[in-house]
Amino acid sequence: MKRIAVAMIKGGLGNQLFAYAAARAYAMRTNRELLIDHVSGFTRDGYGRGYKLDLFPISGTLAPKRWQLGDPKGSHHKFIRSMNKVLPNPWKSYLAEDQDKDETQLTGFISNRQVVRLNGYWQSEKFFAERAATIRTELKLPAFEDGPDKDLEAELASSSSVFLHIRRDRYSPRLGSGYYDSSIASALSTLGSCQFHVFGDDLEWARQYLDFQGAPVTFQSSENSDELRDFRLMMACRHAIVANSSFSWWAAWLKRHADKRVWTPSTPGWPLKPASEWTKVPNRLEY
Repeated sequence: MKRIAVAMIKGGLGNQLFAYAAARAYAMRTNRELLIDHVSGFTRDGYGRGYKLDLFPISGTLAPKRWQLGDPKGSHHKFIRSMNKVLPNPWKSYLAEDQDKDETQLTGFISNRQVVRLNGYWQSEKFFAERAATIRTELKLPAFEDGPDKDLEAELASSSSVFLHIRRDRYSPRLGSGYYDSSIASALSTLGSCQFHVFGDDLEWARQYLDFQGAPVTFQSSENSDELRDFRLMMACRHAIVANSSFSWWAAWLKRHADKRVWTPSTPGWPLKPASEWTKVPNRLEY
């Protein structure tokens, strides 16, 4: 029987992408077959979210029930977790992320067990940097069908476009206007001229409080906007001003523009690590 790595997928789209990328890199590094636990992480999801990675041409197959971790607060999951706390690394069959430790907790994890289960958000490219090319290839979304969105995607990709992402609804901590205004000013200074495209869940706040310094701006999202549509259009933009959000982190990271510039909060309020080449902008958080 081939050795197996089981990735527990949870959270929104951005967090699901982090969990997949880290597990995919681990499976390749340790020559394991990758199975996707697409059930356990959503049994107690307070936002009613579900598995979304089937929208991408990823590797790995869905884990059968016997390899799933089960309800995170259920007896099966608790038993596996408690047993592995007392086992030395070579005999662990379960690894839960410790957000106080660096990437070597996963990249240096060696187990002699046939099946290893991975549970974490792994919100840093350091968990999968050595497999970045593979990850980018596997996380390429299907093209838009002919129509307005396909035309807009082409326009964004060929112009000096900058997406700006807002996350405020049912979200804490939030970024204040100061971070966005500083990032806008830096983008205008760096790029010379550009057009901003605002995505997110509180466009009225952006209209009221952000200073685009006379630069052209388009508000792309709407109340009923499709998440995957926004994600694809954000990826099409040449540059990015990201929120403290794994959703916009991935839209920026997956961009294929060689000259892309990305502005990111220096203090996101989460264990979300910016990519090494991104520009960190000082910010204050609102709770």
